[in-house]
Amino acid sequence: MHAKLVAADEDVALLGSANLTDRALAHNLEVGVVLRDPDVVRRLVRHFRALMRPQDGPLRPTG
Repeated sequence: MHAKLVAADEDVALLGSANLTDRALAHNLEVGVVLRDPDVVRRLVRHFRALMRPQDGPLRPTG
């Protein structure tokens, strides 16, 4: 899986495959979708937060 999720809050998110670098954005063909359904965004954010809990998942927080 190579998907990325960018969520500033629990109302709007960007879900896509693009690496957010100048080179990738200039040279790669990628796809993404803006999600504006708070119920869907909230579920995605909670899922990723659960994956970042040391006792539950393999991901590590970045900040």
